[in-house]
Amino acid sequence: MAKGARRGGRVRDKWRDKQWLILDSPSSFGDFGGHHINYLPITDANTAVGRVVENTLYDIKKQDQSDHKTKVFVEIEKIGEGVATTIFKGHEYGKEFLRSLVRRGSSMITHIHNYNTNDGHEFRVEVVTFSQRRINSSKKHELRRVIHELLSEKIPQWDLNNFIQQVTDDNSEFHRELLEKGRKIASLRHIGIKKSKLLSSNKSRFQRVDTQTEDERVDTQTEVSQTEVSQTEVSQTEVSQTEVSQTEVSQTEVSQTEDERVDTQTGQEGIETAPVDTEQNTDST
Repeated sequence: MAKGARRGGRVRDKWRDKQWLILDSPSSFGDFGGHHINYLPITDANTAVGRVVENTLYDIKKQDQSDHKTKVFVEIEKIGEGVATTIFKGHEYGKEFLRSLVRRGSSMITHIHNYNTNDGHEFRVEVVTFSQRRINSSKKHELRRVIHELLSEKIPQWDLNNFIQQVTDDNSEFHRELLEKGRKIASLRHIGIKKSKLLSSNKSRFQRVDTQTEDERVDTQTEVSQTEVSQTEVSQTEVSQTEVSQTEVSQTEVSQTEDERVDTQTGQEGIETAPVDTEQNTDST
């Protein structure tokens, strides 16, 4: 048989078992939330909940072609009737756009820190800065200090909607203020939030699809209770067997002790009767 030939039987096509799931944009995008942005093939709805899907900012807004450079990550929160609601998981610059910013003879300054919004969302924010020429360490330190102060002042005042709007848009008011303060320290070519990532939230992350009926739940609970009862009976049987074995061992030790006493007494009687036999032999002689 040739190498790689089929050995018989029909190969099952797994793609026929899959179903297409429609992804909606997160509601935290405001006017752009709740629209269809992508399609995802899935096998089981329960395993799809919690999956992170990559999109572009243009897929959500569909306004500016320059939004293709920004990746947006959404996480599936809930599935119902073939449509999945999502939450904002984070964003990131595309690799091609990031490479285009790198120049020889310039400096790249990064700042990474965790910040909390006023509605209880914790994000890890990474800011990247490119200068026109190389700058010394003191100016780099001053730039990081100014960036951290501005982020610590602004982000606690924002809710999730404002955070997404200000962070993902390079032409937002926050980016303009950040660039203005940075250019007072050094000659900058670009400054922006390279990446953001959702670390924690005060709301429940996602909800799994409940496919069990009431009868199945009752059967499952009955099986669990029966299993617990059988385990209890097994443990009681093991305990009783252990007690019986310990009793047998103790009885065996007692019998061995009595036998030793009998042997000891017999030996002592033999020792006492030995001189009597000697005296009788002496008299006979």
